[in-house]
Amino acid sequence: MSLHNLELLLPYGLTGIGALIVLLLGVLPGNKNNKIPYIGSVVILLLTIFQVGTLFHYNARIENFVAINPLTLATFELCAAGGLATILMAQYYPKLNQHVDEAFYGLIIIAVLGTFLLVSAINLLAAFIGMELIAIPMFALIAWNPKRKGAIEGAIKYAVTATVAAAFFIFGIVLIYFGTGTLIMNEIPQALMGPDAIPSLVNIGIILLLIGVAFELALAPFHCWLADAFQSAPAPIMAFIGSIAKIAVLIFVIHFAMSIAPIWGDFNSVLWVLVLLSILLGNLLALRQTNIKRMLAYSSVAQFGYILMALACVSDGTSISMVEGLRAAAYYGFSYAIMNMVVFAVIAMMSKYNPTGELAGYRGLGRRYPLAGGAMVIAVLSLAGIPPTAGFFAKLFLFTAVLNSGHIGFVILAALRSAISVFYYLRILLAFFAKEPQPSVSVSTTGRYSVTESIDFGSTLVMTICAVGTIAFGLFAQTALNMMF
Repeated sequence: MSLHNLELLLPYGLTGIGALIVLLLGVLPGNKNNKIPYIGSVVILLLTIFQVGTLFHYNARIENFVAINPLTLATFELCAAGGLATILMAQYYPKLNQHVDEAFYGLIIIAVLGTFLLVSAINLLAAFIGMELIAIPMFALIAWNPKRKGAIEGAIKYAVTATVAAAFFIFGIVLIYFGTGTLIMNEIPQALMGPDAIPSLVNIGIILLLIGVAFELALAPFHCWLADAFQSAPAPIMAFIGSIAKIAVLIFVIHFAMSIAPIWGDFNSVLWVLVLLSILLGNLLALRQTNIKRMLAYSSVAQFGYILMALACVSDGTSISMVEGLRAAAYYGFSYAIMNMVVFAVIAMMSKYNPTGELAGYRGLGRRYPLAGGAMVIAVLSLAGIPPTAGFFAKLFLFTAVLNSGHIGFVILAALRSAISVFYYLRILLAFFAKEPQPSVSVSTTGRYSVTESIDFGSTLVMTICAVGTIAFGLFAQTALNMMF
């Protein structure tokens, strides 16, 4: 293997070897309160972010297993930053920080490695390995503090879902291999033209693979596990699952769609069923929720329904509209991850006042903590698609791409259903800025909220950076698009 390829493998090496180093740091003498593994994991992820930033001029394959390109590298940066944000939030999160140790940090870094492998995979086997490297650590991390209410139940539900998704995914891979004789994604269309190809097996295999992906993305009707997992998981882990892990799966789907573009049109009907069900059920179910975690879970179902609309452009219209659609999907995914991380950081920050996540428990907290309240306003407006946030430009690029591919009716339908989301997002802001504080919130003798209480440094840092990023990603939308594609 050339030195050129070795340099491209450094992101995988830093996270893989880094996870082992963090585990070993935990047994060092003088490791009080697990500070050494914490510092080590932060340093490893910072080094990874810096090293990935030096590779953006590359566009290459490594042994027909993974590929490095600008979209892949941008996703690497997002996933590594998301892992770092998860560690920072967990360090200060109530009922979790006392249980965080070197194994916790090691599992986060392993999950980051899994996202790297999944988003860069050009071989279906590499994608499966990456998906499992994400799922297994998440199962353990949801149940990290077994004394926390619902931890074991949520972990079991996540594990069952991940197992079912893996079964569909690997069975689909097997059928694709039997039908084409290859696991390399962009060789599948050409292999189907060969005399030994079995198209029926390949079609079934791709449908099964898409069902596995639908489970991972929690698309309707495979979404039932998400709300329970969100409600039972600690906010930092919820942030990784809801923002980083799902974006990694999305980028894999984008690469898969690009690779099999000549035959992707055969599966449009399956895609549109998933899209329309997700947008409808996600918004309607979110509208009924009184718990912010469950509301965000169902909102996520709808949001990914919107994102996958863009994949219709892969097989409908010209090659220009295909690229436009995939660019829109990637931009929407990145925007969603950043603005969602703001909401999760605020939830983590406020968990000492409202551990259950009921909307009524947030009454007045936006007034008490103006920084958190302001960040929540930015994130919620972005989720609702209000300018000049990233969420507005994400929907603008998405609907424009789908319109250009000829799906005018679907865009109108999606826009009408998107209006529903404004109502439940508005409920979050109304709760945060209500005049009356929640009963458990103490006030000072002067009648004003105390501003001297200790703050959650990790969540505050993540919340602030991501809130600024949500605005910047909107103001410099075209620059961000050009970096990714």
